Parts: sequence; C-alpha cells; structure tokens
Amino acid sequence: MRKDDKTIENIKMSLKKFQEQYNEGNAHSAEAFVKEFFIDEKDTSLVGSGLNSWCFGIENIKDEINSYWTKEEKHLKHIELDIDDAVINLEGKAAVVSISGKNTRNISEEKTYEDMINKLSKELNADNVSKGTLAKLLNEISEGIVNLNSGEKYISEEEKYIEPFRVTMVMVNTDLNWMIKHMKISFSGNGLEIILNNYNVEDKFKLIPVEKEENLEIEEIQKVLQVFQEAYDKRDVNLVDSYGDELLHNEEELFIFGTDQGENFHGFKEGKELFEGDWKYWGDFNLNRENAYISILDNVAVVYSKALIEFTWKEDKVSRWPKNSLNYYLKETEKSNKEIVYNMLISMANCLDIIVNAKEKPLYAMKFLGVLVKKEGKWKFNHMHFSDIVE
Repeated sequence: MRKDDKTIENIKMSLKKFQEQYNEGNAHSAEAFVKEFFIDEKDTSLVGSGLNSWCFGIENIKDEINSYWTKEEKHLKHIELDIDDAVINLEGKAAVVSISGKNTRNISEEKTYEDMINKLSKELNADNVSKGTLAKLLNEISEGIVNLNSGEKYISEEEKYIEPFRVTMVMVNTDLNWMIKHMKISFSGNGLEIILNNYNVEDKFKLIPVEKEENLEIEEIQKVLQVFQEAYDKRDVNLVDSYGDELLHNEEELFIFGTDQGENFHGFKEGKELFEGDWKYWGDFNLNRENAYISILDNVAVVYSKALIEFTWKEDKVSRWPKNSLNYYLKETEKSNKEIVYNMLISMANCLDIIVNAKEKPLYAMKFLGVLVKKEGKWKFNHMHFSDIVE
C-alpha cells in the first residue's frame, strides 16, 4: 500500500470512529466527544446550516453538537456518512475531506400527512386566503407528496425520514490522530432559504462572529478572492478557461459542492463546468470578500464568508423553466415516466409560487467555504462549498 493510500485509510478510520461515537449521542458527553475529534484551538470551527450557526472554539462547538443530539429541529441526531466515497485531498499535514451523508429521523408516513393536513387547515381557514397563499401551499404540499412517494427522502417500510446533507472537513495530522480543524455542514434549501426583505443588508447577514487576522499571506488570498468575484461579475463564458486556470488547481482531487443536493463537481474539468453553468444560469453572486474570514495552515487556507445572491425572475422567463426541465428529463436522463411526472409537479408548483409570491429581484443569504492551496508560490482553490442558509 502506498503511503498516501495508507494515510487515506487512516482518515477514513477516524471518520468511522467519529460517526460511531456521534450516533451514540448522549452515551458520551459532548465535551468529551468534541475534545476527541476537534483540535482545541480558539479558531477551530463548526459551521452549520442556520444563520447563527457559526461556532468557533471548543466550548461553542460542544454546545452546537449537544443541540444536534437533543433538539429534533436540528435534524442531525443520527447520521450516515458516505465514508467509502469520500473525496480526500492530502496537502502535507492537512487533509480536505468532501463527504455526503444522510440524517435519519423516525417520522411515520401517517404523521407526515397529518402535518400537511394541519398546515392546510390552518392556512385555508384564515379570514383572507390570497392567491399567494394558495401558490405557496401548492408548492409545499407537492414537494412533500413527491418526497414521500419517490423513495429519495422517505422509506415507508422503516418509517424513517431521510434528509441528505453535505460536509466539508479540514483535518490536521496531530501526533495522536487526524483531527478536525474546520467543518461545514449544509442542507439543500428546498424553499426554506432566507430571503432578505430589503437591500440594506444587516450585519448579521454580512459579518462572521470571529476576530480576523491580517498578514501578507491573507492579503495574497484576498487578491485571489477579488479575481474570483471579478469572474462572477463578468459572467463571460468565453473566459471560463482563463479564469479556471487562474483560480483552480488543475487536479483530479479538486472538489466543489453546489447549493443543491447532487451538485457535486469533481476535478478541474468539472470545476470549470460549474463556472460556466453559474455564469449562464445562476444569479448574481456576491462573495462578500471584504468580510471574509481566512485561516491559514501552512500551505492550506480556509475561507469562510457570508455571501449573497440576487436573482432576476421575470415571469416570461420563469414560465419557461418547466419546459426546459421536461426536455432535460426526456432527453438527458433515464428517469421513469412516474419520476418525470413527480419532478414536473414540483417544477410547475415551484414556478407558480415564484411568479405569484417572489420579488422580481429577490436577494438570498448564503454561506461559502473555500479551501485554497499554495503551490509554486500561487494560491488557488482546491475545494469550494456553496450553500443556502436553512433554518
């Protein structure tokens, strides 16, 4: 076994131990669990999916982990990580781990439908029921029905509700073990994203609650972030190759999580495909680099930011989305007719909800994590993790 292969196996063993002890929950104290798996430094981080889930330092991470174990709404009581399929990139004493997972909750099908009925009863029995309310209910109920019947989020025979999530870990090889220095967890938004009420953005959507450092290396990384923002501002697909060369390491270990479940981009070629797709179809992305937090571990840098994205949703454009989705499912996928009908139900309900309820230019709050590696004197991205803020 090559040295790198052995190291990767050691990291996977650490991940399996992490999962095993995590799922035992209160059999361990949160404090003991965190001290075993997280490096005890003031800037060690755990970033969750919620607006205020920015935890720096062992004490704050301990409280967050304990809330995952004890609060049902946190949706992370029992986890299954796809450890065998984890993408692990080794950089000296650091490792960047990209891994998908599932959270399992014991919620019966009958209970799920009961919740839907209660929601319908509450909304439809109000004094004034608007077309906006009807469109929103149609979108939410359609998605719930599809999730229950598709088998993707619900397994009826086990009465378990399964929610996929994504994790990035930056681990460091200490004298004792591979331990977590930075960790980010995200869920797909699925209609639960935070939309800002106006363009006068409050500090809570811009500033990360941690003291920032300043040095020459951080200044160099800020220059890379400036180029990244420039690329997303220009949105010129003719410049994908040149910006790809400037911003991304040309390596197969490069990995990017998009905002939605299944948006996984592996390798340099797919990284550039993400750029092209974002610049053609996505909204106007603002990294908010001025307020980014940057942590450096030798030749590896971790960037956190509270990002923003603005969409332009004109009715005639949104109305064409279902047509594009249908043609894609028919021509580019092997989905069954049943699966296509379910997906189209969600697509049309979502579009109707947007047309009726959304602003023409809604502004969404996001989180961004980037990992840059310095090689031959240049900092470039090796990993990115885009995510909506989901409460």
